[in-house]
Amino acid sequence: MKKKGTPKYIGLRIYFTATFLYLFLVMPFIGFLLFQNLPEIIRESNISSQLLNMQADSTLRKLDSVMINIDKAKAAKNVGALEKLVEEKTDSVKVISEEISAIEHKNKVNFNADKNLGKFFWLYFNTLIVCYLLGMLFNWPFKIYLRRKRKQKKIGERLEWYCKKLILLTPLINGLILLLPHVVSHIFALSVLLSSEPIVKETDQDLFQNFFYVSAVAAFLTTLFVYFWKKNRVQLKYMEYFFTEEELRKRIFKFRSGKIGRQLWYASVITTFFPLAIVGLYLALSLTSVRDLGITELTNEQRSILFGNWHDTISVLSGQSFTSNENSLYYVTAIDTIVMFIGIGSGIIVSIIYIFLILRWTTRSIVNPVNELLVNMKKVRTDGETSYTLVRTNDEVGELAEGFNIMLQKIKDYISNISQMNADLEDKVIERTKEIEEQKEEIEAQKEEITTQLEVVISQRDTIEAQQYQILDSIHYAKRIQTAILPPDDLFMSAFSDHFILNRPRDIVSGDFYWSIKKNNKTFVAVADCAGHGVPGAFLSILGISYLNEIANMNNCDDASEILGKLRSALIFSLHQKGTEGETQDGLEVALCILDMENKSLQYAGANRPLYLVRKIEGDNDITLQVNGNDVVKNGDYQMLKYKPDTMPIGIYYDGVSPFTNNTIPIQSGDSIYLFTDGYVDQIGGPKRKTFRVKYFRELLFKIQDKEMNEQKAILEQNISQWQGSLIQTDDILVVGIKI
Repeated sequence: MKKKGTPKYIGLRIYFTATFLYLFLVMPFIGFLLFQNLPEIIRESNISSQLLNMQADSTLRKLDSVMINIDKAKAAKNVGALEKLVEEKTDSVKVISEEISAIEHKNKVNFNADKNLGKFFWLYFNTLIVCYLLGMLFNWPFKIYLRRKRKQKKIGERLEWYCKKLILLTPLINGLILLLPHVVSHIFALSVLLSSEPIVKETDQDLFQNFFYVSAVAAFLTTLFVYFWKKNRVQLKYMEYFFTEEELRKRIFKFRSGKIGRQLWYASVITTFFPLAIVGLYLALSLTSVRDLGITELTNEQRSILFGNWHDTISVLSGQSFTSNENSLYYVTAIDTIVMFIGIGSGIIVSIIYIFLILRWTTRSIVNPVNELLVNMKKVRTDGETSYTLVRTNDEVGELAEGFNIMLQKIKDYISNISQMNADLEDKVIERTKEIEEQKEEIEAQKEEITTQLEVVISQRDTIEAQQYQILDSIHYAKRIQTAILPPDDLFMSAFSDHFILNRPRDIVSGDFYWSIKKNNKTFVAVADCAGHGVPGAFLSILGISYLNEIANMNNCDDASEILGKLRSALIFSLHQKGTEGETQDGLEVALCILDMENKSLQYAGANRPLYLVRKIEGDNDITLQVNGNDVVKNGDYQMLKYKPDTMPIGIYYDGVSPFTNNTIPIQSGDSIYLFTDGYVDQIGGPKRKTFRVKYFRELLFKIQDKEMNEQKAILEQNISQWQGSLIQTDDILVVGIKI
């Protein structure tokens, strides 16, 4: 595979971005908590200052009184009284000193409490600088490696060994490096919260505890952000520059294979929990308890403010019994409401960034390898190029790419061996023929030699047949994979009491497929015909089924025409179709139905594939008019409504892109619905070796309407086998019948 320009290695840019997002997420919470608790902090500070002033004034008055008595004793020359007053002065000074020390200690304690957040961030930023240096040392060899690759310079053995050994571990290692500052700072915060000594005020304690919870969640999300970003770049940007193409033909990961479903589940949990956690946290922090007001009993005016329009109703229903529980209620102040909405808005901005990037990385890790595999398959089909696919992921897509490379290598080896054997055989035949012409007397000997060569040819034929068996064995394995992703029979049996599926691939694997899911009490059924046959058609059918599952499950879409429109856009994007002249028109022909059995209605949208609805004529249910240009055909006791599709495929179209038509059809018990590809009606056979034609197919459906669905399937199979006779099957055949 041709490589693009060598990318630059991104290391500290990820660190800076993650740190910025962490601070952008934490700082609004700090502002919110400080603003919410600011009145309480100011009130406690004022009370402490007033107590300090009162204690100082009382102590000074005592000291002044002692000094006046000392002066009087000196004037009276009373030595005993003078000694006693001096002793009282000494005691007063000692008391003053102790009180000043206690006040200083209390102020020092409160000052330290106010500095907890500062110490937290001091530890965080100092450790962060060390981790930046550590991350630079760890990532610098990868940067040098890619720079030398880009400038086509020689790379040392030790540098190559280091990069090759650790490149797959860079997401985990970088995540752990950036996690270290959070671990250090949060250990400090936890030690403060778990301290048994009451070194901080209750207000400061609550503020710091709430900040700890917020910061812990932000640190966890920051680490996930670094891990997912680095993992995405390693898999999609760097791998082919650190490993050879031969190494990347198979999975090089040391751990057990992952699952795509598990990746999507993790991404869904992160992107759903994060916004809800932000909103819930702000709501919880904005609540104020009535008990904090210090009011033993609320007045009617206060209850009216607390309960609003429900005040009178609650008073009538509960009487006086409810007043005892009023202190356990919570309310939100006007200031807290404003700050709450500001905080939620800033948090949602950061959550949108996380959600967008994580979903983008998760989608790219699945779609890009599938597109790369599809491009290589198209090259094999159209140009005959045998380009290997790089195994970038450790999930089902990586397993599929590895299997494709193994199959491609076997085909190459088989072709090379056959070519070499043919070349050797030709050389030997030329050599033996020349000897026959030059030496007639050795004709008998040459005849014997020719006989020997014939045996060699037979041996080579046996070898070719054995190799062909191995190729077919790989294709049979591909058929098992294709069969596994088709909807199980249990789904149809649970949704419909009577149905049949007639599926006869032309080759081992098929380009036709059927699809069905059950969602919101509605059953989605589709029948599709992919461009091409065999292995190329089967790969395209896998892509079509994957996109249908993604559109129906993730986009919450229940409109048939909208589903076909999204399927067309996804397929055009995956196949890189531009609509240029000479471009291959790869695509699908699809008939899609959405059955609502409770409301007895059916939605239908089609891309070059119609829908037939057969109903027994009973009383006034005779359909006598055309509905939206759809034809009505009668035959005996039954009538058939043919719903025409839009004449454009699921793929690029020369006539532009138009929306598909959505048909809403009322249904009733006893109706028969048929979806089919063109394989049945285009089969060549009969006495004149012509196609079976749609006209005879409709007549055949009318004849078998009185049969059960399993009997209808048997009749259809027998009819097409007799029509085909000894001729080969020209196309994949797929017919789905459903009895309402």
